[in-house]
Amino acid sequence: MSVRLGINGWRLCAPHTGVARYLLNVIRHWTPDATTTFSEITIYTPRPLDRRLVPLPPNIRERVLGPHWPMIVWENLRLGPVAHDEVLFCPSYSRPIVARGRTVVATHDVIYHVRPELFPPSVRLFYRRLYDWSDRHATAITTLGHAVKREIVAHCRVPPEKVFPIHPAPAETFRPVRDAAALAAVRARRVGAEVPFFLFVGKMTGRRSLPRLLDAFARVKRTGLPHRLVLTGLKPAGGELDEQAARLGLAADIIFTGYVDDEELNLLYSAAESFVMPSVYETTSLPVMEAQAAGLPVIALDTEGLRELTADTALQVPDMDPARLGDAMLRMAGDAGLRRDLSARGLENARRFSWRRCSAETMAVCERAAAA
Repeated sequence: MSVRLGINGWRLCAPHTGVARYLLNVIRHWTPDATTTFSEITIYTPRPLDRRLVPLPPNIRERVLGPHWPMIVWENLRLGPVAHDEVLFCPSYSRPIVARGRTVVATHDVIYHVRPELFPPSVRLFYRRLYDWSDRHATAITTLGHAVKREIVAHCRVPPEKVFPIHPAPAETFRPVRDAAALAAVRARRVGAEVPFFLFVGKMTGRRSLPRLLDAFARVKRTGLPHRLVLTGLKPAGGELDEQAARLGLAADIIFTGYVDDEELNLLYSAAESFVMPSVYETTSLPVMEAQAAGLPVIALDTEGLRELTADTALQVPDMDPARLGDAMLRMAGDAGLRRDLSARGLENARRFSWRRCSAETMAVCERAAAA
């Protein structure tokens, strides 16, 4: 009997950050030998994928369901009515309200419960209700670690046996670069000078607390250090961060690169002096994992999820108060021995994780759902 697996691929039609990076690394290992349960795997997208950026395994076929509406609208009005697969894998918190088969939902965090003040009430209430409903009505839930599993069980009222913690991994692209010329070139392109710099990578949302990072960096600069701060990722509209940098007198020392591809990002990780993740809430973090895989020492918030992820190989800060974050940045900048130690132990820690294993464990959850 034919058993089919469908995948919500909407995220792969947007810039490859966050969930898109997660999904891309999971499905690239879903080759013909990855399953004995599913005879067909289909990825549904609102527009054709760029196969140069998304090289699908040969056994995964693409089915385009236009138009390219916002994800929740498209998921319910296009994907839900069309997908007849026995199992539908939904990698981004929600599932269609009406789904013909069983569903596996990837819930990466429950920030709407843990830090609701970071969102306007209308957004918070809508998405929290949708995501909670999706978790309760999914056949199974995958998540990125044991810490967030405990939060899902506590806040979303789902039985623990329904939630499967599966660690992600840094992509194989991310590794130390020792080529001095290549590192000097990326500093010239992205930093504008041969100076040490702190690096942030990620979506610049409210929980990532970029204003606090800029305030912390201002404290660093007042000590006379030559460092710059490089922010890589999609910058929010409105110009508030630019205005803050100008107000602090740091417009020349804070560089926004925008989105960069993985090859350039790996060079930035290798050229930086340290990585800073100023998030006020984080259960896991691909940029933290990527930085460690490239040999870059990490500063991050001290949370249960990040302790699980880094295993005491990062310089962790109890909260994102700018004074404390600034002190951590000064300590990292002033202690070459600490940087060498965290770099070596971070590299070793990164080797614990594997996308091939994450992919296989995610497929096993989908196969379990098919047999439910």
